[in-house]
Amino acid sequence: MAVGGNGVRGGCQSQKEALVLNLKKILQAPMRRRQTLKYENRIVSQTVAYHDWILKKEQQEREGSVLLGQDLSMEYIAYSGCGEKFSLKEVEADIAVFYGDGGKPEKEEMALLADYFARHPKALLVYADEDEIDSASGEPRRRNPWLKPDWSPDTLISYFYFGNLFAVRTKSLQDIPWLGSGDFRSNLYDFCLKAVEKAGEACHFDSVLFHNTSPIRPFGMEEKYEELKSAAYIRRGWPLKAEGMVSIVIPSKDNPGVLSTCIHSVMEASTYRNFEIIVVDNGSSEKNRRRIELMLSLMTPECRFRYVYEPMEFNFSAMCNKGVGLARGEYVMLLNDDIEIIQEDWLEKMMRKAVLPHVGAVGVKLFYPGSHTIQHAGITNIRLGPAHKLQFRDDRTDYYFLRNRLAFDVLGVTGACLLVKKSIYEEAGGLSEALRVAFNDVEFCYHVYEMGYYNVICNDVALYHHESLSRGMDDSVEKLKRLHQELNMLYELHPDIYGRDPFYHRYLVKDVLDQEFYAGNRYEYTDRLDTVEPESLRDGLRPEWCNEVLRMGIEFAGDLCKWETGRSGGGNYFIQGWCYALQVDNSQYRFNLLLKPVDRGDGPSAENGGEEGAVWKLPVNRQYRPDIQENLGHLQMVALTGVCLQFGREALPEGEYRIGFLWEDCCSRQKLYQWTAETMEIVH
Repeated sequence: MAVGGNGVRGGCQSQKEALVLNLKKILQAPMRRRQTLKYENRIVSQTVAYHDWILKKEQQEREGSVLLGQDLSMEYIAYSGCGEKFSLKEVEADIAVFYGDGGKPEKEEMALLADYFARHPKALLVYADEDEIDSASGEPRRRNPWLKPDWSPDTLISYFYFGNLFAVRTKSLQDIPWLGSGDFRSNLYDFCLKAVEKAGEACHFDSVLFHNTSPIRPFGMEEKYEELKSAAYIRRGWPLKAEGMVSIVIPSKDNPGVLSTCIHSVMEASTYRNFEIIVVDNGSSEKNRRRIELMLSLMTPECRFRYVYEPMEFNFSAMCNKGVGLARGEYVMLLNDDIEIIQEDWLEKMMRKAVLPHVGAVGVKLFYPGSHTIQHAGITNIRLGPAHKLQFRDDRTDYYFLRNRLAFDVLGVTGACLLVKKSIYEEAGGLSEALRVAFNDVEFCYHVYEMGYYNVICNDVALYHHESLSRGMDDSVEKLKRLHQELNMLYELHPDIYGRDPFYHRYLVKDVLDQEFYAGNRYEYTDRLDTVEPESLRDGLRPEWCNEVLRMGIEFAGDLCKWETGRSGGGNYFIQGWCYALQVDNSQYRFNLLLKPVDRGDGPSAENGGEEGAVWKLPVNRQYRPDIQENLGHLQMVALTGVCLQFGREALPEGEYRIGFLWEDCCSRQKLYQWTAETMEIVH
């Protein structure tokens, strides 16, 4: 009976708890609907259309400027008018402006173009950026900008990236022979290839000066243009067929199976046969060493192969430099041992670029294994540091004016597969051995660029890189500190490159890691920056609030001057990052940044009988991060994941602080918190 009685009381208690819970949900429902509406409205308020953004940007840049060049006469020539019988000698104007038939030059933009020529008297050929006009809604609105790189000789060989607007100094280029083809595009392409040979380069006026009323359609990548490209090679004295021995340097340790796949794929899937392979092993176990030696002994005599076994502390740069020092080839390739060759003409296509006199490092597109998912398609230098654009995108789609299809000039390529003349490698001093793990390949490419060479990514070549698709981030405190130290060293060695990339337009997103090529209307930190006052949490954080559902990333934590210029120089402290939660409705929470001294726990402060120091809370206005939202397409309500704030330099006591997040449910008392592995140093 006693058991039965307890069961009845227990059942009643459970029913009461369920009733209370249901009542809470009913009372909270209107509040949660309002919170969801506020969340959605905030997304709308932070969404800026390209049309509105570019008009504001142009007004800011052009307002109050005094234009020169009003004495320069201009003649406008439609592309379709450049047929077989066209002659530049018949143009009397100072400047000949060539434009695509999908639009017309406008007075204000052409005045800016004349001003550019007046301010750059040595400029013979100038191209500019363009976009499209969409009138579907009745009111014309600008969209889909083609924001082009600065002068890119190899990109111009790939296709006619000048697009639908370029202009020349008429008298300086009148003597260039006209192709005289019935295809006006061939005539224009051939003329520009000849013009840059005379001028030395083309000048990029990095503003949108042309508006297409029809979709932008690049040309020049089709097979029918190969003959005029070959003619350009012959005029320039460039070899039509690549020759020379390549020394392939493969650093490896304790990966005999992976190494075997790599070497056999090189041997079996390469039509270019003039190479040797040098494996540099920094200390495999005796068992693995014997396996590697056995594998090599079974290689065909055709394979020129050397195995260098030299136990040493891991230093990727030192291993590569060791291998290059033993290289007999005129060209050296750095190749990761987890690369697999899947395209027979890979080395031929790379060599076609590497042999050119102006070319430095050459890289290729890399896929995650067994897929068309892009891992690497060239390195872009943004404010956050070196970035892999198009990473995780499906290569079966064309991106940003064929960015993943052709060879492009870029600031850097990955050392997982990097080809360069041995003479350039040695002139650059090899890979910096001070950068033991990260950014050594990037630093090498930046160095080569500053030496006057152009680095090239061959996105018409794809290889597999067996780096795990689900590989996590280096997120221990020690590893992140090392990563930041090496990133700082990169820009100490190349301060003029910080936040700048000549092959990535200033109007493209550079404050967050957007995987594709988007205009800055997607995100600019200046439009999102909040100024906050840290608040001490005297009662600390309760243990039951700590929850692993929070996922966080800190993109920058330091003084604002360093963020803007690459050099610390005082001013407020600035933090940018993101945070989202699994298994909960993200729209129902407000969140805060947390800072605490690195050697402190999470409990109450000393004045409340706890530890010295304090846990500090910094309120966050949640920022729209479309880049994070796209990456988390399987999750709901993860658009407002961003943090972008500053606080006074002396708002916190000096010291090293760990960074975390505190989430507070807007409709209940629930709280969640978690710490990242990121730290920041506060110095007054």
